[in-house]
Amino acid sequence: MLRKILFRNSTNFQFIFATLGALVGLTALCLSFHLILDVRSFHSGEEELFGPNQIVIQKKVTKFSTLGMNSTDFTEEDLNELENKEFIIDVAPFKSVDFQVAISEVKGDGLPPFYADMFFQSIPDRFMDIDVDWEWSEESEYIPIVLPRDFIMIINYGIAQSQGFNQISEELLMAARLNIHLKGEKKKDIMMGRVVGFSQKISSILVPESFLDYANATYGSGTPLPPNRVFIEIKDDSYGELEDLMEEMNLDIAKSAIDVVKVKTIIGVIIGIFGIASILITLLSLMGFVQYSQLALSKASYEIQTLLRIGYSVQKIVKTFISSLTIIFGAITAAAIIIMILVKVFIVNTWLDRNGIHLEESSILPTILLALCCFGLFVGANYLNVRKTVRNLGNSDKR
Repeated sequence: MLRKILFRNSTNFQFIFATLGALVGLTALCLSFHLILDVRSFHSGEEELFGPNQIVIQKKVTKFSTLGMNSTDFTEEDLNELENKEFIIDVAPFKSVDFQVAISEVKGDGLPPFYADMFFQSIPDRFMDIDVDWEWSEESEYIPIVLPRDFIMIINYGIAQSQGFNQISEELLMAARLNIHLKGEKKKDIMMGRVVGFSQKISSILVPESFLDYANATYGSGTPLPPNRVFIEIKDDSYGELEDLMEEMNLDIAKSAIDVVKVKTIIGVIIGIFGIASILITLLSLMGFVQYSQLALSKASYEIQTLLRIGYSVQKIVKTFISSLTIIFGAITAAAIIIMILVKVFIVNTWLDRNGIHLEESSILPTILLALCCFGLFVGANYLNVRKTVRNLGNSDKR
């Protein structure tokens, strides 16, 4: 009976408008949030699409470089300039060996006979894009080596065919031992090496920094080589600054790395706009419900004042009004989650599968928690508004 008294003069049009707005806004908000979780799980090869923006840069080789009139090395001034760029988070130059290195097979380990000159480099562990056993000391059994994934492709689909030997699987190459021939100005040696992984991002043959420092001190000339490649990590949405840096320092950056930055920027902007729009719709619908509550209470002001006179408490009236809105908000929240799941499964996933894009399904629990937070916001905001309005009606009646 109390509920009928409070709601009998309510405005249906404003209620319907606010309900539809809340349903659309909350559905869009949940969908955009869940898509962000899914997209962040996307991997291109072994690299996370929304992982750190780590890029290898080097200076372009020009005709003047060929004639020895300029250098592609990075000077201390160049490195300081990179570190002072606001959009660059981290800078790490590649270290290189300054002596001759070659590699050959170990007989009996399954690899065809070969001997090839190599060039080892190292980077800080934080820039490694694969998780491998990367510890080395003078007591280690072998030198861990990380090869570019393109390296084994060249061997299998180029060198193997032209040289007439069998193709090599990744498993065989990682199981076999390798002879590492180290030749310096005053000392030479043969050490054992083993491939421990393949990098999708780095096109250098990598060894641990601890080994490279030891080898340069033992076999090298004692004069460190200036870096000609540098690893940098940049902030999100900084593609424009990266382009300016390329032109300013005459840099050569892999097109795939630039494309990844572009994709991150575009996807981030699109999902961000979609998310902001859904938040605005949700907030507008919240304001619509607040206004609806004020209007419904205003039209029922005589009834409310009468109820207060005959002994009904402010809390009883507020509780009755809010309990009805809570049921409505609960139905909107449940409907938004169900619609979001249906759109995700039957529209978004279908389109992605049709275009050969496979995202790892993220947990729906964070999305449900977000929807429940919005539910709590709706109930809380309307509770405060209704309590204030009823109290004001009671005070005005006393006067």
